[in-house]
Amino acid sequence: MKKIISLVLMSCLLTGCFLRPHKMDIEQGNVFTLEEVSKLKPGMSESQVKGIMGTPVLVNIFTPNRMEYVYTFQPGHQNRLEKRVSCIFVAGRLQEIKQS
Repeated sequence: MKKIISLVLMSCLLTGCFLRPHKMDIEQGNVFTLEEVSKLKPGMSESQVKGIMGTPVLVNIFTPNRMEYVYTFQPGHQNRLEKRVSCIFVAGRLQEIKQS
């Protein structure tokens, strides 16, 4: 009887070491493609940029001439992927596009 109990306990301990709980994929922010980013051209208005990219995730009140599009993807137990596009406006027109 002691052998059966010890075998059950050992098997429970060993399976606990090798099995990981399921972690969901987490997707946040603006989903955008390189094709959409390539459509952005200097001189576009803010509404044209929003029409292509959607509403920005980050709009800083201290830098109103800048829109930030951020996308993060965390697949289960793997490393997080992050993509950023910053659109900088001068006088209401797109001046610069930064990607990282």
